[in-house]
Amino acid sequence: MSKRLIRFLWLSLCCLSIIACQPSQSASSNHHVNANDYDAFWIWGDIKSAPYLAKAKDIYILQGEVRVDKKTRQSTLIPQGTGILKLPHQKVWLVFRNHHLNWQAHELDQILKRVRQWENSGNDIQGIQIDFDARTRNLNEYALFLQKLRKKLPKQYQLSITSLMDWTNIQNQNTLRLFRENIDEMVIQTYQGSTTIANYQQYLKKVSALKLPYKIGLVQHGEWNPNLNFKADSNFKGYVVFLLRN
Repeated sequence: MSKRLIRFLWLSLCCLSIIACQPSQSASSNHHVNANDYDAFWIWGDIKSAPYLAKAKDIYILQGEVRVDKKTRQSTLIPQGTGILKLPHQKVWLVFRNHHLNWQAHELDQILKRVRQWENSGNDIQGIQIDFDARTRNLNEYALFLQKLRKKLPKQYQLSITSLMDWTNIQNQNTLRLFRENIDEMVIQTYQGSTTIANYQQYLKKVSALKLPYKIGLVQHGEWNPNLNFKADSNFKGYVVFLLRN
């Protein structure tokens, strides 16, 4: 074997070794969510001021949860999250966790009282967001609840909801109709706790078929494929980043 051939084979092996050590396209496509790259955020507790909050356009702020009191067995709104802030340069959504669908009149009355308190402090309130983890098979019942809520909610306020990724499997056309008629946006949560759900890309492939206005919820520092592009979908309204306390 000639020295030239030996040198050629050696260089070829080196090149193959380098290629083998390079990360695959699929492995390198996931990056961590940097809050500085986004302009809409969930604030679920006392989050210290940061540069990305100053430039934020939309802020979703937890204000309470509706649940059934164990002692009285009555529905009650429990205040949660931050106190009233003055955010004159951001569009503000007040978020309420929900644990049941049998609301009485007072829950919405209390929510609207809180909305007015924020408005009286100089805030631009867009509306309320309901955070309810309905099972996919029970979504028609939830859609009927939202229909009733929309009728009672003053028209100047929008109605936003959070969504589990399983909801991209909705097949019931009546459920979809009710959502389209009564919500202004659906924010799909791609994470659980502080971790991105592993197969989020498979679920998001189906979201455009719902024909609902939607945003995609990401978790701060969680994984995200920056190559995903939803801008061609007219129903896509942007991203919301869930901020972690630490």
